[in-house]
Amino acid sequence: MAKKKVWGLAFSISLLSMLAIYGLAMDFEFLKYEVNEKNQLVMYDGLNGPNPIINSDVSEEQESLSVLGSYMSQFNRWFLAGILIAPFFIASYYLLFSEKWMGNHPKKKKYLSWTLSANGVVIAVAVLVWNRYIELVNEAYHQVLF
Repeated sequence: MAKKKVWGLAFSISLLSMLAIYGLAMDFEFLKYEVNEKNQLVMYDGLNGPNPIINSDVSEEQESLSVLGSYMSQFNRWFLAGILIAPFFIASYYLLFSEKWMGNHPKKKKYLSWTLSANGVVIAVAVLVWNRYIELVNEAYHQVLF
Protein backbone atom coordinates (compact mmCIF):
# COMPACT_ATOMS: atom_id res chain seq x y z
CA MET A 1 0.00 0.00 0.00
CA ALA A 2 1.23 3.50 -0.77
CA LYS A 3 1.87 6.12 1.91
CA LYS A 4 -1.08 8.20 0.75
CA LYS A 5 -3.43 5.25 1.09
CA VAL A 6 -2.13 4.44 4.58
CA TRP A 7 -2.52 8.08 5.59
CA GLY A 8 -6.04 8.17 4.11
CA LEU A 9 -7.01 4.96 5.87
CA ALA A 10 -5.69 6.21 9.23
CA PHE A 11 -7.46 9.53 8.67
CA SER A 12 -10.76 7.87 7.76
CA ILE A 13 -10.72 5.44 10.68
CA SER A 14 -9.89 8.15 13.22
CA LEU A 15 -12.44 10.59 11.78
CA LEU A 16 -15.24 8.05 11.72
CA SER A 17 -14.37 6.83 15.22
CA MET A 18 -14.36 10.32 16.70
CA LEU A 19 -17.57 11.35 14.94
CA ALA A 20 -19.29 8.14 16.03
CA ILE A 21 -18.30 8.69 19.66
CA TYR A 22 -19.32 12.36 19.53
CA GLY A 23 -22.60 11.55 17.82
CA LEU A 24 -23.62 8.51 19.84
CA ALA A 25 -22.37 9.57 23.27
CA MET A 26 -23.11 13.29 23.12
CA ASP A 27 -25.64 13.71 20.31
CA PHE A 28 -23.21 16.14 18.61
CA GLU A 29 -23.50 18.59 21.53
CA PHE A 30 -20.75 18.86 24.11
CA LEU A 31 -22.65 21.57 26.00
CA LYS A 32 -26.42 21.84 26.11
CA TYR A 33 -29.24 22.77 28.43
CA GLU A 34 -32.95 22.21 28.76
CA VAL A 35 -35.71 23.39 31.04
CA ASN A 36 -37.62 20.60 32.78
CA GLU A 37 -41.29 20.49 33.77
CA LYS A 38 -40.49 22.23 37.09
CA ASN A 39 -38.92 25.15 35.15
CA GLN A 40 -35.50 24.14 36.44
CA LEU A 41 -32.40 24.58 34.33
CA VAL A 42 -30.86 21.21 33.45
CA MET A 43 -27.25 21.29 32.21
CA TYR A 44 -25.36 18.71 30.15
CA ASP A 45 -21.62 18.94 29.63
CA GLY A 46 -19.67 16.28 27.83
CA LEU A 47 -20.63 12.89 29.12
CA ASN A 48 -21.97 14.36 32.38
CA GLY A 49 -25.61 15.11 32.90
CA PRO A 50 -28.36 15.68 33.34
CA ASN A 51 -27.57 18.06 36.18
CA PRO A 52 -30.71 19.90 37.32
CA ILE A 53 -30.07 23.18 39.09
CA ILE A 54 -32.27 22.87 42.16
CA ASN A 55 -34.20 25.93 43.38
CA SER A 56 -33.94 27.61 39.98
CA ASP A 57 -37.06 28.93 38.31
CA VAL A 58 -36.07 30.05 34.83
CA SER A 59 -39.58 30.49 33.43
CA GLU A 60 -39.05 34.25 33.00
CA GLU A 61 -35.48 34.09 31.71
CA GLN A 62 -36.09 33.40 28.01
CA GLU A 63 -33.75 36.15 26.79
CA SER A 64 -30.89 34.98 29.03
CA LEU A 65 -31.55 31.36 28.04
CA SER A 66 -31.38 32.38 24.38
CA VAL A 67 -27.95 33.97 24.94
CA LEU A 68 -26.78 30.89 26.85
CA GLY A 69 -28.01 28.64 24.04
CA SER A 70 -26.26 30.68 21.36
CA TYR A 71 -22.93 30.56 23.24
CA MET A 72 -23.30 26.81 23.73
CA SER A 73 -24.11 26.36 20.05
CA GLN A 74 -21.04 28.35 19.00
CA PHE A 75 -18.87 26.34 21.41
CA ASN A 76 -20.27 23.08 20.02
CA ARG A 77 -19.35 24.18 16.48
CA TRP A 78 -15.77 24.86 17.60
CA PHE A 79 -15.69 21.49 19.36
CA LEU A 80 -16.84 19.77 16.16
CA ALA A 81 -14.18 21.67 14.20
CA GLY A 82 -11.58 20.29 16.60
CA ILE A 83 -12.90 16.79 16.04
CA LEU A 84 -12.63 17.32 12.28
CA ILE A 85 -9.05 18.64 12.56
CA ALA A 86 -7.69 15.97 14.94
CA PRO A 87 -7.65 13.10 12.40
CA PHE A 88 -5.20 15.06 10.21
CA PHE A 89 -2.69 14.96 13.05
CA ILE A 90 -3.51 11.39 14.09
CA ALA A 91 -2.91 10.12 10.54
CA SER A 92 0.23 12.22 10.14
CA TYR A 93 1.75 11.00 13.40
CA TYR A 94 0.83 7.42 12.55
CA LEU A 95 2.69 7.68 9.26
CA LEU A 96 5.65 9.63 10.69
CA PHE A 97 6.24 7.20 13.55
CA SER A 98 5.77 4.11 11.40
CA GLU A 99 9.13 2.47 10.79
CA LYS A 100 7.68 0.61 7.82
CA TRP A 101 6.65 3.78 5.98
CA MET A 102 9.15 6.40 7.07
CA GLY A 103 12.06 4.41 8.48
CA ASN A 104 15.17 6.59 8.06
CA HIS A 105 13.63 8.96 5.52
CA PRO A 106 15.95 11.99 5.13
CA LYS A 107 13.12 14.49 5.67
CA LYS A 108 11.45 12.64 8.56
CA LYS A 109 12.68 15.15 11.18
CA LYS A 110 11.60 18.08 9.02
CA TYR A 111 8.11 16.62 8.52
CA LEU A 112 7.86 15.82 12.21
CA SER A 113 8.88 19.34 13.23
CA TRP A 114 6.33 20.87 10.84
CA THR A 115 3.61 18.57 12.16
CA LEU A 116 4.52 19.33 15.78
CA SER A 117 4.55 23.07 15.07
CA ALA A 118 1.16 22.96 13.36
CA ASN A 119 -0.19 20.82 16.18
CA GLY A 120 1.11 23.32 18.75
CA VAL A 121 -0.62 26.19 16.97
CA VAL A 122 -3.89 24.26 16.78
CA ILE A 123 -3.68 23.34 20.47
CA ALA A 124 -2.97 26.97 21.42
CA VAL A 125 -5.99 28.16 19.42
CA ALA A 126 -8.12 25.40 20.96
CA VAL A 127 -7.13 26.46 24.49
CA LEU A 128 -7.93 30.10 23.73
CA VAL A 129 -11.32 29.22 22.20
CA TRP A 130 -12.11 26.84 25.07
CA ASN A 131 -11.32 29.47 27.71
CA ARG A 132 -13.22 32.20 25.88
CA TYR A 133 -16.40 30.20 25.47
CA ILE A 134 -16.29 28.67 28.94
CA GLU A 135 -16.12 32.20 30.35
CA LEU A 136 -18.97 33.35 28.08
CA VAL A 137 -21.12 30.32 28.94
CA ASN A 138 -20.37 30.76 32.65
CA GLU A 139 -21.33 34.45 32.49
CA ALA A 140 -24.54 33.68 30.59
CA TYR A 141 -25.31 30.88 33.07
CA HIS A 142 -25.01 33.36 35.95
CA GLN A 143 -27.28 35.81 34.09
CA VAL A 144 -29.93 33.10 33.90
CA LEU A 145 -29.74 32.15 37.56
CA PHE A 146 -29.01 35.45 39.30
